[in-house]
Amino acid sequence: MANWYFPEDKTAPVFTAENHIRRHYPPGQCPQLPEKTVLFCLGKGLPVLQERFETETVLEKLTGFITHTPVYRVKGYGGVCFLHGGYGAPQAATTLESFHALGVREVLLVGLCGAFAEGLQVGDVVVPPSILSEEGTSRHYLEDPGFIPVPRPQGKPALEDFLRGKGFTVTEQDTVTTDAPYRQTFYKEALWRGQGCVGVDMEASAVMALCGYYGMKGTVALMASDKHPLHGGDKPWVWGSVDYNALRDDFSPPCNQNSLQ
Repeated sequence: MANWYFPEDKTAPVFTAENHIRRHYPPGQCPQLPEKTVLFCLGKGLPVLQERFETETVLEKLTGFITHTPVYRVKGYGGVCFLHGGYGAPQAATTLESFHALGVREVLLVGLCGAFAEGLQVGDVVVPPSILSEEGTSRHYLEDPGFIPVPRPQGKPALEDFLRGKGFTVTEQDTVTTDAPYRQTFYKEALWRGQGCVGVDMEASAVMALCGYYGMKGTVALMASDKHPLHGGDKPWVWGSVDYNALRDDFSPPCNQNSLQ
């Protein structure tokens, strides 16, 4: 598979996240964000945060290439901030580039995945130890992405144990990230299962590639939003479940609580 990372390339990027930030803020007025962030790659992340926590605005609009999300913190907890990371690997990666330029050094990605493994159901949570890259963004940061490890922080309560304590079914198995959801064929998903993957999303491997590139720590938590049929003759695919919306809205708050500890 083609990669576009060249170890011998020591030239600078034509433009960077730092360029965008310097153009937006006068000298000496660039904001410095907390070192920890929760990056929501699901649309209800920020609305549920504001519904269930008392929040304060850190930035009205994040300066960057694609995503211009507001940034919040929970009142009384200045050490972590929250934002919408966007959808798809390029958008999530450029958002994280901006955050890295503003001082963030630890990321929790909270997102969704399609489940294609036996035993994994809608509403279950996957905390993957590594993520197979089948997206293009990571190939600009790593020479041979393959399975990208999740460089988790040490010395804090494990997210998977915290979520289990809140009643969630949690599995610690690998996942895969794709750029092409309409090319998730039965053949391809069988290959993924054979490699030990249980679910597929569109952002996580690229975010972890950036974490590895910049030496940042990271954790990924993905709720299964839909269950894929495993064979061509199975019951056709449908989105979610009867109680999916409630499960989704109850998923991010304990992730937020764990990040504040």
